[in-house]
Amino acid sequence: MQVRLPLKNTLRIAVLAYCLMLAWLYVRQDHFIYFPITTEPSLWREMAVHAGAQIIPGANAIVVEPPVVDALTRTAVFFHGNDSNAFERLSLAMTFNNRGFRLVLAEYPGYGPNPGKPSQATIVPSAIALMQEISRRWPGRVTLVGESLGSGVAAQIVAAMPESVDNLVLITPFTSLRETAAKRMWFVPVSLLLKSPFDSSAALKDYHGPSSVLVAGRDELIGPQAGLTLHKQLASQGPSSLLVLPQATHNTWVFGLTEQNWDLLLHVTPR
Repeated sequence: MQVRLPLKNTLRIAVLAYCLMLAWLYVRQDHFIYFPITTEPSLWREMAVHAGAQIIPGANAIVVEPPVVDALTRTAVFFHGNDSNAFERLSLAMTFNNRGFRLVLAEYPGYGPNPGKPSQATIVPSAIALMQEISRRWPGRVTLVGESLGSGVAAQIVAAMPESVDNLVLITPFTSLRETAAKRMWFVPVSLLLKSPFDSSAALKDYHGPSSVLVAGRDELIGPQAGLTLHKQLASQGPSSLLVLPQATHNTWVFGLTEQNWDLLLHVTPR
């Protein structure tokens, strides 16, 4: 004989199960957002020596100087994407060095050799501290480059210390991590649960300096519309360039860039 639970009991069980799921997601959310690639400190140092790079102590940021360093040398700070670490963008050093930039590849808490756990509450203060150290070492404004997750970090730096930024480059950016997560997890009240909203659109509302935005036409993770929306906002506030790579995906954008594309993004005079 089959026993059927009253409808009220069934609804109560369903609601309880949903609430338990929300509680689990809230506690474990960082495991679904951040995918750090870690490295032993000794190996990090060995990799830097092998690459002819320097390390900024504490932050473990990687610095690659151009062959000639003089009063005209500028500084570019690169904040990488999520499932990565600073060394994975070392291949871009020549691109920046050839245009007169020293390249600083930033690292996040919990990534590379850095201790801690990644979250907006830890990443942003760490990034601001790095920017302050960079300003101490190499006075002057910097070109700030943020890729994916790094675009959210760059936006928060702009909001906190706009006087330090000479040019802002956003690569495959989101308008906010909250919005991106809400689209993928429509069945969850993301706005109430998310501890790392990374609201780039709000952070950039008072930025009027030069900027450029790279959009991957086949961005399967964030979608191209977010970058187009951010560019429209930035263009209404100051000079902004847009580069759309129609065939690029979220992680293949780097393979589709020409020298002229880099000149556009970094706002340098073509060689």
